Amino acid sequence: MHSQDQSFFIRHLVDASNYQHMKVISFFWPFCFSVIGIFGLQACSKLSADSSSTNEASQQWMVNINEAYAQSVKEQKPVLAYFTSSDTCGLCKQLDANVFASPTFTTWAEKKVVLFKVDFATLDQLPKGNQEQNTAMAQSLKATTYPTIWMLNVTHEVENGRFKVKPLGYTGYQPSPEKLIGALQNFVPRK
Repeated sequence: MHSQDQSFFIRHLVDASNYQHMKVISFFWPFCFSVIGIFGLQACSKLSADSSSTNEASQQWMVNINEAYAQSVKEQKPVLAYFTSSDTCGLCKQLDANVFASPTFTTWAEKKVVLFKVDFATLDQLPKGNQEQNTAMAQSLKATTYPTIWMLNVTHEVENGRFKVKPLGYTGYQPSPEKLIGALQNFVPRK
């Protein structure tokens, strides 16, 4: 064989082996994405199951300002207002599962605060009254990101039927119950 013929033969052999390699790759990547997708769905379903079990712990969150105010007056505690978008906010879901559902936080909250959730869920339809109430709360406190957690003193002005909110302080996402309690403790009036 001439050297020119050899180079032509080697070039085609290399091209053919690359083609076989490409066929393997073209099968390999969709397979990998399928496996990743299956594990992702399993993780999502586990998260969904976890969130349904944490819903029991989070049932103590009030969603109506009238009820939160009444309990705040009765127990003489400030209101902890949790601004969330429960169906789209990843950090909110982590906060619900890892912090708010923890025994450390629930024990502290029972003694120190009234829990009030201000939810801006988009997939779950909120009652119209809650949507208006939540929008007004967010506007008055300038809560534009989620999660945002405010400690508030709430009073009711009987003459005009409005609530007067006195902010004591706020924080954002905290990764553990201890860190969140530490951040909020400064805002809880000492008795």
